[in-house]
Amino acid sequence: MRCARMDWLAWLIVIAACGAARAETPAGYLRKLPKPAFAKGHTLPPLTRYGWTLPFDARVELAKNWGYCLEFGGYVTEKSAARLDDPNSIESRLVRLAAAEPQTYRLSVICSRRLPSAEAPPETWARDANGHLLNGKAESMDGTEWHKGMRTVYSPAAPDSVWRLAGTYRADPLREVRRRCPIAIVLNGGEYGIGVLGFAQKVWEKDPRILKDKGDMPWYEYVSRRKARAETLIAEAVKKVAHDRLLYIYYTTTGGTHRNRSGGWQKWMYGFQWMKPVSDLASSEHYYRHFNSGWTGKDDLLIQALNARGFEIAHGRPLCYDWLCAGWPREKGLGSPEPLADGGLGDLTRYEGFLKCLYTAGMVGGNAGYYAYPKGGFQAEFPADEPPHWLRQMVVFSRVHAVFSHLEGYLRNGDLLPGPARHRFSTDQPAYELPTGHADTRVLARRMKNAPKWLLTAWAADGRERRVTVPVPGLGKVTLLARPNATVYRAALANGPPQLEEASRMGSDLD
Repeated sequence: MRCARMDWLAWLIVIAACGAARAETPAGYLRKLPKPAFAKGHTLPPLTRYGWTLPFDARVELAKNWGYCLEFGGYVTEKSAARLDDPNSIESRLVRLAAAEPQTYRLSVICSRRLPSAEAPPETWARDANGHLLNGKAESMDGTEWHKGMRTVYSPAAPDSVWRLAGTYRADPLREVRRRCPIAIVLNGGEYGIGVLGFAQKVWEKDPRILKDKGDMPWYEYVSRRKARAETLIAEAVKKVAHDRLLYIYYTTTGGTHRNRSGGWQKWMYGFQWMKPVSDLASSEHYYRHFNSGWTGKDDLLIQALNARGFEIAHGRPLCYDWLCAGWPREKGLGSPEPLADGGLGDLTRYEGFLKCLYTAGMVGGNAGYYAYPKGGFQAEFPADEPPHWLRQMVVFSRVHAVFSHLEGYLRNGDLLPGPARHRFSTDQPAYELPTGHADTRVLARRMKNAPKWLLTAWAADGRERRVTVPVPGLGKVTLLARPNATVYRAALANGPPQLEEASRMGSDLD
């Protein structure tokens, strides 16, 4: 069997040698690469994307050959839905593709973020004891009526009618899309309405109505319950329209990547135990050097991811659909005082390894984000031997998704093994890693529920390949090759020592 990774890397070298001076487009670049080979009949959900909209031909190519949804592009609003009446609009061309070949062109949409304003009741926003509206600094604006431009703060005690109306604002334009074609995945980017305690508690504490509604309940539980109520009402309206969707994913519905990491963590998230009904799957954020130390370090991405997964598993959600980015150009990362030596663009070989760990931990797909606008935009041409980082990120994600399409049974019918240690942040839960003797060599394992079969992933997070011997519960000690891009093994017991087969391959030779 040949290693598919070497195949596609060889193709990249050929492309670079033959077209170093030639300008290329995103779609043209993708067409020249060897395509990932997905397992026939697999049911992993397609990948999605968040950020500025891609060119039409790139969206089509990603959906046709790379395991991505067909990106509708931007928020679905009344304006974008109205363009569906123009047969020549990009929106119309997209929905025609999705209607004609729904299995190939599975449409993804992003909910509108519109919220009630002047039409909402007065108690929608936080107010002081005199009934005056409060701004984000908990200062009275000496106004009792909302008007456009006022920097008000939404109240967690707002009536349900506010969130039902917000649901209508999202559902109505989506209905126009669904009337013309199926919708596979609905993304709700969140970050609206009821905020987190870190931003709004000092405002809410000045509102007698909110204090009465909270009563003796702790702030974290109160705000989490009220946020969950609001988003459930919104989700119900959207899900009713997209009733045959694959997924509705709310950003973020996480067990908490930063939970217990430091004091005050509850100020910056909502409790998963209350929020989990909102999203069809749990979803966490993993952005390179964005409030983390990257692939390695005391606050690395994997330790944060497993912190969230452990809590999600404990609350009955073993699978997830996460939000990913291997970096965007920055001098410093948020939460990182020192300059970023790599300019904020993470090493993609190690990104591949990180992704394999996430899938082994229960991720069944995810969203590829990018949060800097490239010079010339996403449609800009580039030298054929210098594809942009954002595009290479998407290629890596696609190839890992393809690998795990052949290993889907281990995800859906297996359990992530807890390991012997406790988590570094949340000592009340397992670490969900197996000890390797090397701080930056990580091994995760899943076991099939009803068979003596295991899935093992060994990642050299520091970029230094090495062999490690690890004890796997039920299987025994095995020696694994940890690579920067991670090695995935299938393991079994059959009247003898453990049998290992490398599964970090793509194509029909995986069965």
